[in-house]
Amino acid sequence: MIDKIGQKRAGIGLKGAIFGLGAVVTAAFVIGTAGLASAQVFSVAPAPKEPSPGTYKPGTLAGSVDAGKGVYFRKCVWCHGPDGAGDGPSAIRLATKPRNFNQGTFKIRHTGSGELPTDEDLFNTVTHGLPGSVMPAWGSILTEQERIDVVTFIKKELVKDREFDDPDEEITVISYGTQIPSSPESIEQGRDIFMNKAKCVECHGVEGRGNGNLSQRGDWGFPIFPANLQKPWNLRGNRRDPYNPRNIFREVSTGLNGTPMPSFAEELSEEERWHVANFVMSLTTVKRPLDPETSKPAIGFVIKSRYVEEGGLPSDASDEKWAVVPPQYVGLASQIIQPPRHFLRTIDDIRVRSLYNDAEVVILLEWDDRTESMRDESGEAKYDYKRLSSIAFPAINTDQYTHENDNKRGPLKDVNPEPVGVYNDGIAIQFAQKWQELSSPQKPYFIHGDKKNGVDIWKWQSDGTIEEIEGHGMGTLETRADTNVKVPFAKWNNGRWQVIIKRAMLTEDKEKSAQLESGQNIPMTFFAWDGDAGEVDGRMALSTFYYLMMEPPIPNTVYIVPPIVFFVLIGLLFWARAAAIQYKKDHEGEEG
Repeated sequence: MIDKIGQKRAGIGLKGAIFGLGAVVTAAFVIGTAGLASAQVFSVAPAPKEPSPGTYKPGTLAGSVDAGKGVYFRKCVWCHGPDGAGDGPSAIRLATKPRNFNQGTFKIRHTGSGELPTDEDLFNTVTHGLPGSVMPAWGSILTEQERIDVVTFIKKELVKDREFDDPDEEITVISYGTQIPSSPESIEQGRDIFMNKAKCVECHGVEGRGNGNLSQRGDWGFPIFPANLQKPWNLRGNRRDPYNPRNIFREVSTGLNGTPMPSFAEELSEEERWHVANFVMSLTTVKRPLDPETSKPAIGFVIKSRYVEEGGLPSDASDEKWAVVPPQYVGLASQIIQPPRHFLRTIDDIRVRSLYNDAEVVILLEWDDRTESMRDESGEAKYDYKRLSSIAFPAINTDQYTHENDNKRGPLKDVNPEPVGVYNDGIAIQFAQKWQELSSPQKPYFIHGDKKNGVDIWKWQSDGTIEEIEGHGMGTLETRADTNVKVPFAKWNNGRWQVIIKRAMLTEDKEKSAQLESGQNIPMTFFAWDGDAGEVDGRMALSTFYYLMMEPPIPNTVYIVPPIVFFVLIGLLFWARAAAIQYKKDHEGEEG
């Protein structure tokens, strides 16, 4: 009896072995395919409900003016001002100026050119904010009733030149018709319309980076720069759903009131507008996962550098070797921590890729900049764009500036305090000099180090200058005589800079030059300057800490062992199956 029980258990064991081995193979396959699938996933917020097409009287939401006034003066007055004129105390620090409500001119609408918006349009703007500006999404902060109330207050009290309840006012909500799915044929038709019939290229540029006509102004006299269509997360009306072509169709159909962007509802058919929308969406070749809090691409703080075994490191941005590593998105902010504080930075991200071999490392830096700016030998601007330096970001006399509605307010300090001119575009990478000796999470101060922990800065400028700088604080930078860092490639084209920085992994100066090692997380930060926006020295965009991880070379055994293991597993499966069949044959005559 005991022997029979043992034999049955042995049979169960064989079956279990077969199941277990199959489960291992299946699990490996599932995990692998899940990893591939997850790399393709990106998140978007659900699009707001679109109003029904037709002609209406404006205004459907009924809120409390008094309650809305309370919300406005708690949350909105700091940018939009006490009278809604877009002149709050924060306005001077903002490149995208707050909306002046007085004229009743609103950009993001479902209504015809020059018309008032629907109440739902205003409600959605408050709820979802205006991406690419400082107007936040209030949906998670204010209740629905508070948002209705503040919209009511704005309509009744702050819009002065028009009346939403005027019997002569009518609004026509656009029709989306039948959406045309994106396809190579539709994208190509959209490209032709963009370039030729609608001439969108004249403002938005050949590749859609907004580097066309840079001398335009809005209704209030402020510069209006064409949108960078390759960054749909920065389009004001994307409602946190940036990869949806319906947003583009809407804005092409309605235009953006108060800006030079017109409506094309008369010039382009419904079908043509869908083709344009599909083409514009195709400009974003990588649909990055979005951070739900910022509505911008999610940030991964590790920049992976791949090992190149043969053929040398690339010295051209178009080299196919770069394809093995995806660009890492690096977010940038304005340098407002130390004087001279700079609130008006124009570069908001960099894309970074890196490769290395036993001797050297190369880093490809790509960023959007509407103008190629640099100084010539005499210190004058080499190219005259006549836009950012004198139009968009004029020097501010901080001792005389006062708010027009409050002349008792004191002067603003540290807001672009120096005269603004045209400088070189630039990019810099900063490493801790002795990062190996720092125990996590210890790091130097992220802006040029500190007295205790020095930094090694590699700085390139558009005039061809490349410097290796030692920093122990923002005011203590010293250019070294070292010539370890090289720039084999630097090119501006259609609103984008591409710069390759190369350096030996190890240098002779072990004290001041960062020594790079594979297999380690090496802390690094980035700085960028838009010279045509008057950015120089401390007036710049900057990042927080990222980590350069040079992945160790993959040993050849990685390619040999897995196939061997696979075939061994297959062999064991067949052996187990054969053993189970033989066992069954050997015991067919035995009693249960």
